[in-house]
Amino acid sequence: MKYPKFNIDDISMFLQQLSEFKKSLVAFSAGLLSVLAFAPIYIFPIYMMSLPILLLLSMNSGTVKDAFKFGYIFGLGHFFAGLYWIGNSFAVEPDIPNWAGFIMVALLASYLALFIGIVCGAAKYIHRNHTLKTHLINIILSFVTLWSIAEWLRGHLFTGFPWNLSGYIWGFSDIMLQSTAVWGIHGLSLITLIICFIPLVMLKKKYVITAPIFGVIILCGLIYYGYSRLDVEVENIEGVNLRIVQPNIKQQDKWSYENWGKNLVNYMDESEDDGSEGVTHVIWPETAVIYSLSEEPFRRQLIAQILDEGEALITGYPRRQKSSSGTKIFNSMIAINDKGETIGGYDKSHLVPFGEYIPNFIRNILVPLGVGEIFTGGQDYSEGDGLKTIKIDGLPPFSLVICYEIIFPGEVVNRINRPDWILNITNDAWYGESSGPYQHLLQSQVRAIEEGLPVVRSAGTGISAIIGPYGRIIDEIPLNSRGVINGKLPMKLASDTIYSNFREWIFICINVMFIILNVTLVMRNKWLSR
Repeated sequence: MKYPKFNIDDISMFLQQLSEFKKSLVAFSAGLLSVLAFAPIYIFPIYMMSLPILLLLSMNSGTVKDAFKFGYIFGLGHFFAGLYWIGNSFAVEPDIPNWAGFIMVALLASYLALFIGIVCGAAKYIHRNHTLKTHLINIILSFVTLWSIAEWLRGHLFTGFPWNLSGYIWGFSDIMLQSTAVWGIHGLSLITLIICFIPLVMLKKKYVITAPIFGVIILCGLIYYGYSRLDVEVENIEGVNLRIVQPNIKQQDKWSYENWGKNLVNYMDESEDDGSEGVTHVIWPETAVIYSLSEEPFRRQLIAQILDEGEALITGYPRRQKSSSGTKIFNSMIAINDKGETIGGYDKSHLVPFGEYIPNFIRNILVPLGVGEIFTGGQDYSEGDGLKTIKIDGLPPFSLVICYEIIFPGEVVNRINRPDWILNITNDAWYGESSGPYQHLLQSQVRAIEEGLPVVRSAGTGISAIIGPYGRIIDEIPLNSRGVINGKLPMKLASDTIYSNFREWIFICINVMFIILNVTLVMRNKWLSR
């Protein structure tokens, strides 16, 4: 077999000489390895190798169906390796075998891989009469545009799951993330995809000089913009002193009835520590209190004993709402004052499919089989009324997002009544020592940059943090550690970010420009070939 030199034609020939099994193995391996570009490892050059390999496999395939197949196989490896941590959430349930979680990850990966399969199949169909030798730039533009649109669709269809978008490979650098203030994470993902294919373009002799120059210009632009934004000091809001509590309670020890009281005492002890002097607001994470505090004034008053006059506490809890038609359960937040009175609340509105509820069309299949309780514990949570800006005495108005809600770009604040900061309460104890909590934290940082708002994050375990409006972590408690953060609340930016005003419109415009450019280049090549 002839081994490839460093040019596209020889690499393409080498791949074509491989058996179908070996091609599939290459696609799956590239998908698996591509995940190393994301948090917490950040070997981002691997992403710049994996995607070109996928493009070469797809475009050198014989049919559209084959191109789809290689994309789908790549996606299986990419999403299974990237989302393996979800399987850990099943391992904490004593009645569920550990392997069941990874079957669910495989099923999720099987669905998400469709997006990559469709990208590869569509690119092959669009360029079925073109070759990499004659239309390399056109093919790359089509692939990049299709991939970025697929990522956007993945974040919206069937309630959406925008995890590990391409732009997150820059999470190791606050500087490289700053452009999300202009075009959001989807815009940065689009630019990232262009950068990923520059090494491939360089293998074509015609572009060996211009391609790296183009790449350097893009990178220098991102770096310059990032440096210029970060060359400022963020001030804090006077009179607001937060105490964020991370108890590091294992998921196995959280929901057992015999532990409810003990866990509540742990929270109260951490909150009442000597270091809490001067604290104005105490923050506990998602479902920190298992009791339905809205119905139990006695326990609210018990908790209020740790608060000095004028202090308030914000915590997550499961809220029950009884009616003649039955009882609904909400994943909720409650704020109480030093008298135990309720002064604020919120019900989670963007629920996790299969984690907090079973979609109706699936329920009709799972429940008769007796496996519905594997996902929700027997009863679905109900949706809240949507995002709202919450006002509590002594605090600037804030947006409360619970756990999963923070991962959705453009959907973390009420646009009509914008808040001054974002509070994210979560519980990442489900996922153990894995990449999941690190990737979750990164998405909180990017939401801060996009909106120009500080984010305060309280986690049951890992990773609690105070994040400034430029996405920089000011203070944090590491994963699987017990502790508190006593910190100030940073101010929001003086003016709204471009992204907060225009959302995805800039991303859409760039895609439209790429489509117009692509069509123009194809027409030009046709005209020149006459």
